[in-house]
Amino acid sequence: MPYKTAAGAGCLGAALLGLVLGAVLLLLTLSVFEGPAAAGRVCRPEAGDESIPEEYRQAIAEASAQSGIAQGVLAAQIDQESGWDPEAVSPAGAQGIAQFMPITWAEWGNGADPFDPHAAIAAQGRYMKHLYDQITPLSSDGNDAIRLTLAAYNAGPGAVLEHNGVPPFQETQQYVQTITAAAGGTGGADACNGPDDLSIDGVGEDDYPYREPVGVDGWGHPRSTFGHTQRQCTDFVMWRINQAMGWTPDQGQPPFTFARLGVGYGPGQNGAGSWKDILAPVDGVSVHTNDPRPGDIAWWGYSDIGGGYGHVGFVAAVQGENAIIEHYNLDTPNTYSVTSTPIKDVPSYIRLPASQE
Repeated sequence: MPYKTAAGAGCLGAALLGLVLGAVLLLLTLSVFEGPAAAGRVCRPEAGDESIPEEYRQAIAEASAQSGIAQGVLAAQIDQESGWDPEAVSPAGAQGIAQFMPITWAEWGNGADPFDPHAAIAAQGRYMKHLYDQITPLSSDGNDAIRLTLAAYNAGPGAVLEHNGVPPFQETQQYVQTITAAAGGTGGADACNGPDDLSIDGVGEDDYPYREPVGVDGWGHPRSTFGHTQRQCTDFVMWRINQAMGWTPDQGQPPFTFARLGVGYGPGQNGAGSWKDILAPVDGVSVHTNDPRPGDIAWWGYSDIGGGYGHVGFVAAVQGENAIIEHYNLDTPNTYSVTSTPIKDVPSYIRLPASQE
C-alpha cells in the first residue's frame, strides 16, 4: 500500500485519397517527415499477465499505458497488496484493491470511491508514474528504477530518497522482492516499455488538443490543423504522429499532414480504411501483419470494424501478445480510449520511416 510503513463503433473520420507519388513527393516526404521518435522496444511476454482477472485486464492495460510500467508488475503489485479484493481494508487503514491510505487517495483518487477497483487501478497507474519520475535520478538502470518505485509505493518516496535506495525496512524489502519475482525477477523493465521508452508526452491520457467539446461529433465543425474531422480516429492519430516528432500546437503548421504529402482532401472521400493504400506506396513506409512496434499505426479496413469507415489507432506499447493502442471514436463516440488488443486481431500495422528499426 502507499505509505504502508513508517516511511468497436469504427472511425467516422475522413481520410484522404488521390496520393500522387513521384520523385518530388518522395523528396518532400523525407524532408518534412522523419517519423515518430523511437517510442520504445518490443516487450517480451510478461510473467504474471496470465494471473490478471479478466474483469481487470483493461484497467491494468490502461494503467500500464499511463505509467509506462509493465502490466505484470502492476498486476503482481495488486496481488501483493490485496489479492485482487476490491473491498480490502488493512489494519493500518489502507483501502481497496490497490490499498491506498486515505491521505494518499485524497490526492490521487480524483474524487472517486477508493473501493471502486477500476478507479483504484487507474490511480495506481498515475501514482506509480509520479513515483517513478521522482526516484529515477537515484536508479542505475530501468530494473533498479522499478524496484525503487515499488519501494516508494510501500514506504513513501521520502524514505527512498533518505536512504538513497530501497530503505532497510524488512516489510518494504520483502514487498519489492515478492513483486519483482512475480513479474519475472527483473522488476519488469526488461519485459516492457518503461516511462523513458514511452518518450511521447501524453501517451496514456487524453491530451488531444481538439477534444473540446468532449464527446461531441466533429462533423460540421472546422477541420483541425491536420486537415481531418475533429474527435475522429484519423485526426487523433495525426496528432500523436506530429507530437512524437516534437511538434506542439503553438508551433504553427505541423510537420506531417496528408496535405504535405500531396494528398487531396474533400467531400465524398472515404474514411480511415483508405490509409493503408494511401501510405503504403510512400518511400520508407512499411505495412506489417504482426510484430508491431511502438509508434506504428494500427489499421482496420472498411469491412474489418463496425461503421464501415475503417479505423486507425496509435500503438503506444507492445506487451507480450498484446498491443497497447490509443484510440479516438472506437467504442464510445468521439472520445479517447486505450485498449490491450491481441496483436493478431489487428489486420495491419503501418510503420512510418523512423520507426522501422
